Amino acid sequence: MFFWSEHLHPWRSLRSWRPYFLIFVLGFLLYGQTLFFDFTYFDDQELIINKEEILKDVRNIGLIFTNDAFFYADKFYYRPLLNISFMWDAQVGGALAPLFHLDNILFHLLAVGLAFYLLTRLGARREVAFYLSLVFLAHPVLTQAVAWLPGRSDSLLAVFILSSFIAFLNFLRQPRLRSYIFYLLFFLLALLTKETAVVLPVLLLFYVYFIDRGNLERHDKYLLLLGSGAVAFIWFLLRHFALSGQPTDWMAAAWSVINNSPALLVHVGKLLWPFNLSVLPVLADSSLVYGMATVLILATVWFLSKQKRQPYMWFGVMWFFLFLLPSLVRLHDTADFLEHRLYLSFFGFLLVLAEFDFIKNIDFSRRATKIVAGASLSLLFLLTLWHSRSFSDRLTFWRAAATSSPHSALAQRNLGVMYYFMGDVPAAILYYTKALALNPREAMVHNNLGVIYMNQRNWVLAEQEFRAELAINPNYDKALFNIGDLLVNIGRESEAVVWFESALKSNPYYWEAYERLLILNKRLR
Repeated sequence: MFFWSEHLHPWRSLRSWRPYFLIFVLGFLLYGQTLFFDFTYFDDQELIINKEEILKDVRNIGLIFTNDAFFYADKFYYRPLLNISFMWDAQVGGALAPLFHLDNILFHLLAVGLAFYLLTRLGARREVAFYLSLVFLAHPVLTQAVAWLPGRSDSLLAVFILSSFIAFLNFLRQPRLRSYIFYLLFFLLALLTKETAVVLPVLLLFYVYFIDRGNLERHDKYLLLLGSGAVAFIWFLLRHFALSGQPTDWMAAAWSVINNSPALLVHVGKLLWPFNLSVLPVLADSSLVYGMATVLILATVWFLSKQKRQPYMWFGVMWFFLFLLPSLVRLHDTADFLEHRLYLSFFGFLLVLAEFDFIKNIDFSRRATKIVAGASLSLLFLLTLWHSRSFSDRLTFWRAAATSSPHSALAQRNLGVMYYFMGDVPAAILYYTKALALNPREAMVHNNLGVIYMNQRNWVLAEQEFRAELAINPNYDKALFNIGDLLVNIGRESEAVVWFESALKSNPYYWEAYERLLILNKRLR
C-alpha cells in the first residue's frame, strides 16, 4: 500500500481533504471492476429491468411513493428513495448496468468518508480513524452492498443515518435550528430508504443520557423526542397508505427474529474471519464456530483494555445489534442472511475497535506496525477483489450461490433459471428438481417448469405445473399470465381473458397482460 512508504510520513497527509481523496482513489481501485459487471437477476431484474418503463419517466415519482418497492401485490417493503436512486440512473443510462454500478461505488465512498469524519468527532485519533475507515472501505463482508445493485439500500441508508447523526452531534454542541432541521431531514430520508432506520432515536437517547448528558437543556431533549416522533409518524402514514394499510403480523415478526437469531453469530463471525463468505448465505450452510471465536476474542480484548470508554463501547455494541436485528424479520421471503445487511451495523463494530487499547494507542511510525497494518489491509483488498467477482453476471452469481449454499432451494431454482436462459433445458430441469427436493413449496419453480412444458407444447403438464404454482403462490402474476397464454394456444380464448385480468389485478403494471387483453377483446367482439 503506497501510503505506508518510509519516504513519506503517511499521517502528515491526513489533513483537510486528503483522507477523503485517498478514500476516493483506493475505493475506485478496489471496486472499479464492478463498472463492467452486469445484472445478477437477484432482485435487480425486478427493481430495474422489469421497471424500466416506470423508471425512465420522472412523472412516475408519485407511483414510487405510493407503492411497495417491488410494486408487488403482497406489499411489505416501502423504500421509495431506493427506487428514486434507480430512477436517477435510468434517466442518464437507461437500463445499462455500468451507471448503476458507478452510483453504488459513489454511495459506498460517501459512507466511508462520513464514517471517517464521525470517528474523529467521537474521539478517535485521526490516523486511527483513517485506518478503521479503510477497513470499512475494503472489508469483504460488505462487498455485496457495492457489487450487487440492490445492496445500495444499505449504503444509501448509511449515508443518511451517519449524516443524521452528525447533525445530531452538531445540535448537542450548539442547539441551533439548522442542525435540528438537518437531523430530522436526514432521519426522514433514512426512513424512506429502508425501514431499519426506525431504531436511530433509540441509539440517540442512549447517547444523550449515557455519553453526553450534560450538554442539552431539558426542553432541547423534549424537542428532539417530539421531532423524532413526528418524523416517524409521517413515515408511518406514508408507508401505511402506500401499502394499502396491509397489516403486519407482529407476532410472526417476533418469532422470526427468535428463529433466525443464530444468524447473529454467523454475521459476527465474518467480522474477524471474512473467509466463510457467500452471495446467498443460509443457516444450514453456515458455521457458528467463527462467531463464537469472535465473541470470545472481542470479550477478552474488551476486558484487557484499561483505557476504554465504557459508554462508547456499549454505544457501539448497541449500534451494531439494533441496526442488524430488523434484518432477521423474514415474513415473506426465504430466511437468508445476506451480508450487505451488516453494512450500517459495521460502523458500530468500528466504534468498539476504536476503544481497544492496542488500536487506540497504535504507533504507525513503527516499521512493524506499518507492515502489519499494510498486510492486513492488503489481505482485505484481495479478498474483496476476489469475492466481488461473484457478482459479475447472472450465471456466475447463481453458480456461486448454489455452490456456497447447497441447501438453499432459492439458489438451486435460480441457477436453473439461468441455464434456461442459456437454452440448456435439461440442466434447468435438474436444478428445478433439486429446488423442489429441498423445498416442495419453493415459489416459482412449478411456474418455470410449466413454461418449459408449454414451449414443448405439452399443454397438460404445463397447466398442471401452473396450477401447482398458484396453489402455493396464488397472487403470482406470471403464473396467472401463463395460464392465460396457454388457454389462448389451445383455443380457449374467452377463458383466457379472466386469467389476464387476474394477472393485472395482481400487478397493475404488467404491460404484456394489457397487450394480450387488447388483442383478445378485439377478437371476441
